[in-house]
Amino acid sequence: MKMGKALGVLIGILLLATGFAVAAGGDAQTILQKVADTYANLKSYHFEGVTVAETKASTTDSKSATEFSIAMSPPNKLRVEFRYQNSGNWVRVSDGKTTLRYRSLTKELKKDPASPDDLDILRGTPISSYDHITDGMKKATLLPEESLEVNGKSVPCYVVEVEYTPGLLLAGMEQMPTRYWIDKARNIVLKQVTGTRSATQDPSRSTVNTRTTTFTTASVNEDVPDTMFAFNPKQK
Repeated sequence: MKMGKALGVLIGILLLATGFAVAAGGDAQTILQKVADTYANLKSYHFEGVTVAETKASTTDSKSATEFSIAMSPPNKLRVEFRYQNSGNWVRVSDGKTTLRYRSLTKELKKDPASPDDLDILRGTPISSYDHITDGMKKATLLPEESLEVNGKSVPCYVVEVEYTPGLLLAGMEQMPTRYWIDKARNIVLKQVTGTRSATQDPSRSTVNTRTTTFTTASVNEDVPDTMFAFNPKQK
């Protein structure tokens, strides 16, 4: 009888453990779906931050940083600006009447009448894939929560690690899991780390490429000041 009770307790523990794992995985997927829904239904936003690309090899370690500013206000006011570490600034800005395109290296400035098609520019920004964050997802794992500083405030975040179906990669490289830090209250991404690494068993010969995007400003569904949609090339 004692053996039967012990076996029952063991089975119960295993079921609880399995149930917890399933619940955690389900929670992770639910969080990601909420993120997708949030970005699919954004009415206005203002994001700023930086993307750091880093390559670590056996004898080298190189980094480059690109700062960005992204804003949109209906019906078609927008700002997309990339500030490259060694290549100057690239700016697209529209006040809803005129769209300006500017590149600081060449001092090239173009003006055109604003068009709803100008919003297509937003597809190439760091936030453009978040409304499809669950596409190609193989596995999602909820990790211990962390806090990030955004807009000068500490923001509690879910941390979710996602394994995606690999895309096209260079020969000998494999895709690493993507990790997201997600604002618990607003269901928006505040940090993302992606990467690839060489498929080798010898760490001394491996190459790891990572891209870390960190948002320092994240305002959604709030009024965006008109100053975000004005541009003076003399300031650049």
